[in-house]
Amino acid sequence: MIQFLLKFLGVKIEAAEEVSAVSLQLRHSTWLGWIVFIALLLSFFAWWVYRYVGAHRQLEAARRRLLTTLRIGLFLLLLLILLRPVFSFTVGNRLRRTLIALVDKSSSMDIPDMRRDEADLKRSAIALGMIEKLDQTLDPKSAAQAQQVSRADLVKAAFANPQLDLLGSLKKKYDVEYVTFNRAPAAATEEQAFKQPAPAEDARQSTAIGDALRDVLNRKRGQPVAGILLVTDGANNTGSEPLEVANAAAQEKMPFFIYGVGITSPRDIIVDSVFTPEVAFIKDEVAVTVRVRAQGLKGQRAHLSLKLGEQEVASKDLEFSDDNEQAVPLTFTPEKAGEFDLTASIPAREDETVKDNNIATQRLRVIDSKIKVLFVEQSPRWEFRFAQSVLSRDRRLDAKFLLLQAAPELSQATDSPYIAKFPEKKEELFKYDLVIIGDVDVKTFTPEQMKWMTEFVSKFGGAIAFIAGQQFNPATYVDTPFAKLLPVEVEASGTVRDNGRPTTLALTSLGRTSPMLKLSPNEVENAEIWRNFPPVQWISRVSRAKPGAQVLLEDSDPVKATRFGKMPAMALQQYGMGQVLYLGTDNTWRWRQEAGAAYHPLLWGQMVQRMALAHLLGSSKRTQLSVDKQHYDTSDRVTVFARLYDQNFDPIRLPSVNGFYTSEAAPGKPESPKQSVQLRALPDQPGMYRGDFVAALAGNFKFYVESDPQTVIEFAVTKSRFELGETAMNELLLKEMARVSGGVFFREETLATLPQELALKEMERASGGAVSLTAASVATQPQKLAKKEDMITRVVDADLWSSPFYFLLVSGVAITEWVLRKRYELK
Repeated sequence: MIQFLLKFLGVKIEAAEEVSAVSLQLRHSTWLGWIVFIALLLSFFAWWVYRYVGAHRQLEAARRRLLTTLRIGLFLLLLLILLRPVFSFTVGNRLRRTLIALVDKSSSMDIPDMRRDEADLKRSAIALGMIEKLDQTLDPKSAAQAQQVSRADLVKAAFANPQLDLLGSLKKKYDVEYVTFNRAPAAATEEQAFKQPAPAEDARQSTAIGDALRDVLNRKRGQPVAGILLVTDGANNTGSEPLEVANAAAQEKMPFFIYGVGITSPRDIIVDSVFTPEVAFIKDEVAVTVRVRAQGLKGQRAHLSLKLGEQEVASKDLEFSDDNEQAVPLTFTPEKAGEFDLTASIPAREDETVKDNNIATQRLRVIDSKIKVLFVEQSPRWEFRFAQSVLSRDRRLDAKFLLLQAAPELSQATDSPYIAKFPEKKEELFKYDLVIIGDVDVKTFTPEQMKWMTEFVSKFGGAIAFIAGQQFNPATYVDTPFAKLLPVEVEASGTVRDNGRPTTLALTSLGRTSPMLKLSPNEVENAEIWRNFPPVQWISRVSRAKPGAQVLLEDSDPVKATRFGKMPAMALQQYGMGQVLYLGTDNTWRWRQEAGAAYHPLLWGQMVQRMALAHLLGSSKRTQLSVDKQHYDTSDRVTVFARLYDQNFDPIRLPSVNGFYTSEAAPGKPESPKQSVQLRALPDQPGMYRGDFVAALAGNFKFYVESDPQTVIEFAVTKSRFELGETAMNELLLKEMARVSGGVFFREETLATLPQELALKEMERASGGAVSLTAASVATQPQKLAKKEDMITRVVDADLWSSPFYFLLVSGVAITEWVLRKRYELK
């Protein structure tokens, strides 16, 4: 009726526009009183005339009333023209909401799940269009076809399934935008999202679900978005925490409608990692920890093999009890020196979902020499006693001890580890790889000896460790050459003695990643070990770490914090070509209590090895190269550091130098052509250069600088298996994300209800609360509620008094009266 009226009123609106309201207004409303008075007079006149005429012409009462009504109506219509009536139409254009289809294209979506459970087989068959519900029977032929379909192919089949008609149903009501993601999101077409295979790129080795969702939320904030359709297996291994983004989505009223792809309990064995020191010693037992996980194989057995190069050096039979990770300890003794791949593997089973995640490799360097350590201490305090015991028993070390307050005959005993005095020649000092300075009076050393120690570190790549004490170290080292070596700034007030206030030492972010403080290969376990260590009774007061020093441990007591922050308890700094370590307490021996007894010798061994290896392995040369880690995955960025000195051991001061790297895919294979890398000088660090490049291919890499091709650093790059570390669909995470965001989680058996669930959530959002889902409400209410919420309106005025419709109306009334008068034989 309204559309018909609009045509006669001469009002034109767009095809997509709808009339939501109409009202009648009078432009000359001030005349209304006079018009009503005149209308009453004319109405009375028309009534009197037809009463008089009807009486003389003997006109029937019904005909008289009809003619009277027509005459009064004509008078009223003519008088209404004077009031200038206008129809005001509220015309709205309803916005179509956008639905974001966010499709996972990471490599885990290529996994061809081995479906053995009947429900999983039927879910695959539903997506493939073989059946429609889980309670239907699946014939053997169809079951065989549905058994091993990749997750990506299952997604393609589900969205191409004409029985589900998901995209067709969604596009009728929404503007669907497509985004694909792995490490980063990218806009896509429908074909790229659901039909084309995933791109072959290394970025697919990681999935950042949280980052992709956050990107969509940021771009679509404030826009009419019905929700985000997330298609994924839930394998999230980098970026933002998805549940945090789900909370943000709930605030933005962008619910997640999540289609979970994959199976929850695939059969799979995952050799996650090999943990061992990067350098081992010949004829010395090497401890290795292999982390293994098994899914869906409770009660099954497997054989774990450890190979050094091509030779098996250890093995163990495993029995899987549940889906939790287990740390498998192994040991072996290398018989020859060299660079080797240390490989842990378990033979793949026929029923495994993924067969190429059963192996993990780490590069291991085996050397045929011992670390030479000199430990100088004033008196036999407890820290020295326990440290001496650890270092003396370590077969990797050749440790000598100088105890200044010991009896002379202590050093004269046969095969005594004690020496009588500090080296009197530079050459004797430089034979050591690490010098440990305990709570020693600085007056013990001559100025020449202190100069030697400075050169030992700065020019010859040696290492010094300072172990704080309550008498001398580091309180009395202010304004001495040792003050320059220390990684911390010492307060003039000296040390803080035992004040009866025990404190705990906490790992910093750098400490958590430091190899010498890693007491377990598992980060969570390592953090727990450090938290459980007993408190220390004393810590030396320092003001702060020096610029460029790495703080590995800090005092957790906020009372002892300085204006620079928490007080450093362990700090490490590069000094010239060598390194200096500061340990601010002599209470590590207290950590030997209970379970800590195993970790105290491990900690000291790793500290000594980490500090001394650079000098032992020949980094005392004028060219010293290092990388930020020893093992990389493909597509990782490799950061290379070079410390360069001239023939006089003065730092090179060029603005940049050139470096080169080559790689070989496997031992015996030809090396790749060399690639150049520019290394730029680091500010305020003379002789120090930094460069980086992306390790695009797997293999063993060698890097050197143009000025010294003979000094080479080697590291391994392996093809990333990050995505294959967890092959099960993360159903718990996906369900929680849907719940928190206000959306719905789907499997194949419920995927057909996706359009209805979207409509229901629109109803809930528009009405401000939960509503019941019925066929009628889903079909009608969302559109009505959406009109109120998503309409862009404008007002269109139509002059009724001058419109064709009004002319026809007045003419119709007048002509009708005239025709009836003629028929009733009236003048």
